[in-house]
Amino acid sequence: MLIKNATYYDGQNIKKGDFRHGLSDEEFDASGKFAFHAFHNGHTHLPMTLMRGAGEGEKLHDWLNRTIFPMEKRLTADIVYKGAMFGLLEMIKTGTSSFIDMYYFTDEVARAVERSGIRGLLGTPITDFGTAYYKDAYDALNITEQRLKDRRSGRVDLCIAPHSIYTCSEDVLIRSKELAKRYGVRWTTHISETRKECVDCHKKTGMWPVEYLESAGLLDKNTILFHASWLTKMEIKILADSGASVVHCPASNMKLASGGVMPLPELLSAGVPVMLGTDGVSSNNSLDMMQEMKFGSLLQKSHRWDATVANAYTMMGIATAGSKDLAFVELDDFRMLPHHDLIANLVYSGGTVTDMIVDDRLIMKDRNILTFDEGEVKEEFMEAAAELLG
Repeated sequence: MLIKNATYYDGQNIKKGDFRHGLSDEEFDASGKFAFHAFHNGHTHLPMTLMRGAGEGEKLHDWLNRTIFPMEKRLTADIVYKGAMFGLLEMIKTGTSSFIDMYYFTDEVARAVERSGIRGLLGTPITDFGTAYYKDAYDALNITEQRLKDRRSGRVDLCIAPHSIYTCSEDVLIRSKELAKRYGVRWTTHISETRKECVDCHKKTGMWPVEYLESAGLLDKNTILFHASWLTKMEIKILADSGASVVHCPASNMKLASGGVMPLPELLSAGVPVMLGTDGVSSNNSLDMMQEMKFGSLLQKSHRWDATVANAYTMMGIATAGSKDLAFVELDDFRMLPHHDLIANLVYSGGTVTDMIVDDRLIMKDRNILTFDEGEVKEEFMEAAAELLG
């Protein structure tokens, strides 16, 4: 597609003029708009839009055990689909074109992503205890393998997603990694999110969580670790040597008072690939990556007493890591004025996303989503939320 009359950020510099994106012969007039790589949300639980505001003020483990896990036992395929569609609506409206998800009824999430026109890497959260989707971890592994056998290339792909080291036995973790290797897919899990998780792991194994993953043979270039807030210098080196990636989720970690702050400068300096993620709406309470860039930058600056760390360009880089698509905001949006530094404006002030191009296809134009009916999705979502809470 030929993008005409644009002001755009190519990942290095702000430029003006026409540029080509994709292979189609279509044209898109970007006059008065700022184009940039659309956001990649590195960690979501997409249908948890249904649980926005649930369990407010609870500590993480209480929040999971008292509020979230009991609600999730009432999930159905239809409720998950409608929650996923609403999450996709929010992501498109805020400039996200791809994401990594961990949630139940993966087929329904995949169906929603296909309909939306954006990209998703989807995994079923595997836990030792049963859920509305499976009876135990081994059943979950079997379901996951069946999905992998039917896997097709395209905008939707699958990964293996054991929930965490505190909800999965070592045997389950190892079997899940073997499955990932067999099918050549990514392996994802939550790690080092809270001090309690780290202390419990050390008491049980004599190792910190990332050390434990390494000892079990779970770290390689296809490993993606969510949160990684409580890391030692030794663990950073382990991650760098393994090629594993991490996803920073600053808003969720602050809201749940996880305490630790991901050592972002050290990870980047060591060459560890870092992405940015919102986590689920129930613990954020948003899928807006512009908010996440601001929170991430300010958290690092405040924690380090150093205004030079996690600058706007660093946050933009990790928020769009691997993105193949384009998003646009109006240059005369009051939050984008004046134009001293458009990236800083976007990171710290934000802007209204007007258009999005995914896979050489315009899926939002002038704030109108072209792939589904927004009103219908909102109505069905509210019905699903009422059913879940009922």
